[in-house]
Amino acid sequence: MSLVQWTIACWLGVASGALAQTEAPQYPFPPSPVEGVWRAQLLSEVTIQVCELGYCGFLTTIVVPSEGLSPEEAAAAATMSPDQFFDYRNEDPTLRNRPMQDLHMLTLRPGDKPTIFDGEIYNPQDGKTYSGYVELTGPDTMRLNGCVLYNVICRGEDWVRVPQAELDARLAEEQAAQ
Repeated sequence: MSLVQWTIACWLGVASGALAQTEAPQYPFPPSPVEGVWRAQLLSEVTIQVCELGYCGFLTTIVVPSEGLSPEEAAAAATMSPDQFFDYRNEDPTLRNRPMQDLHMLTLRPGDKPTIFDGEIYNPQDGKTYSGYVELTGPDTMRLNGCVLYNVICRGEDWVRVPQAELDARLAEEQAAQ
């Protein structure tokens, strides 16, 4: 048997065994634990979903932190709609006019542990992209880590999953407003 035939036979054996299971295996997290809507510490939200690159995270709710803003700037930001925010701090001048709403911020791939997802993280606060990883610390909590110097120095932030009941209530509110 050639190596190719052996590989195909092994794959078919694994696939048929998986299909023959009558009950899904139990994991400490849902089958795609990183997917969902996640709230950052500064209250903005990122929606992570499957994409051709693995998992992609998009900025879906923008909350402007008041830290570092004058009272006038904070008041102006509070009156702005999401489509009025642009990626002004991006290192690439050609990207500074792209909207922040639905901005692709994360690209993640499964890591070597089921709770780790490696990838790239775009930080709109400084306009830079970092290597990094997400570590699921519970079913509804994660730690996002952006790193420099070949992942020697990392800085992290804890995120929480937005409860489904809250997402459903928002959707109902939006539909009622239409």
